[in-house]
Amino acid sequence: MGVSFDKILVVGIGLIGGSILKTIKELNLSFEVYGVDLNEEVTTHAHNLGLIKNRSNDLEKINEDCLIIFSVPSLSFEEAFKLVNNCVNKEKVIFTDTFSSKSNLLDFLERNPEVKQRFVMSHPIVGSEKSSISNSVPFLFRDKLVILSPVEATSKKENLTKLKNFWEEIGSKVSLLAPEEHDKLFSKTSHLPHVIAYALMNFLEKELGKKVFYYSGGSLESYTRIASSDPLMWKDIMVSNKGEILDAIKGFKSSLKEISELMEFGDEKSILEFLRIVKETRDRLVEKDD
Repeated sequence: MGVSFDKILVVGIGLIGGSILKTIKELNLSFEVYGVDLNEEVTTHAHNLGLIKNRSNDLEKINEDCLIIFSVPSLSFEEAFKLVNNCVNKEKVIFTDTFSSKSNLLDFLERNPEVKQRFVMSHPIVGSEKSSISNSVPFLFRDKLVILSPVEATSKKENLTKLKNFWEEIGSKVSLLAPEEHDKLFSKTSHLPHVIAYALMNFLEKELGKKVFYYSGGSLESYTRIASSDPLMWKDIMVSNKGEILDAIKGFKSSLKEISELMEFGDEKSILEFLRIVKETRDRLVEKDD
């Protein structure tokens, strides 16, 4: 498989963007690599690390075949887009993103059809509760799933193929998912667990203060790890995917109500059956996924 683009431009050099750059460097892929960040000091730092060619956010015109990857908090997309809008030839560029929530991006693309026809959405299913370029690592994407969601106006199948090739070049597995299904699915599998973790930590701290982790062993730390995630990123997700997340919260409340009622009635047999079914279901689904 040959190199899919002449040049790569990463917009937003944090955990994900920085890991993309470090992976390209470690694999010695023959892209010309550029990067910009809303904090220009981060751009300079990435240059000093040898990850990108440019030292500042002032880029020369890029006329070659180029992939532009937006890896910023989703509600910062339009501000980030302005950093590169005038420095690329839109006839030769393919745009993609790494957002966990697509609704804000879809709204932008509807208002900007010339960008929409060159955009293929991406969502690498990777990450950490830590953020910033200092926590980025090479090979973060190895054997990890990346969801591609071509928008309706993405006119050329070759754009999808080239983007698929890029993610595979840096080690990922690729799957396709319609954009309208993306936010609905991830509101339940990703966004809801984060909401629960934040809410649980809020409750526990109010109830127990400094004692939260003293008596908890390690399981609570593991369970609430994602409550240490970047607040700006998760604020953006909760705002941009509000409707789907609120629906997911309603569904979770109904399940919590079910187990609460079983406990209130003191029906040991029904409690045991509920727990057994849930355990067996989880075990079966995890084994199937493996």
